[in-house]
Amino acid sequence: MSRKRWIWIGAPVAIILILASIGFSMRDQIAYARIATGYAAKQTCSCLNVSGRTLDSCMADFPAEARANISVAVDGDLVRASVLFGAISAEARYAADYGCAMVR
Repeated sequence: MSRKRWIWIGAPVAIILILASIGFSMRDQIAYARIATGYAAKQTCSCLNVSGRTLDSCMADFPAEARANISVAVDGDLVRASVLFGAISAEARYAADYGCAMVR
């Protein structure tokens, strides 16, 4: 087989292996981000709707690092928390008789 053919076969295989190893090594961080966004959405929803506090007051409950990385959007009784520009997100909805519950 010619050298050019080895390059055309080897380069995509090497790229796929590199991307797979990066994804495998980041699985813990992705799981942590999913947990963190769910926690932020639920806690903020409860803080706003059950406790009756303001969004700024609720956000002050989170550590400074979390406030810098998680964005929280409020739309009526729905609270959405996201990280990585919305790549990982969670929603919590307030129901009057039941309090706040995770939507997804």
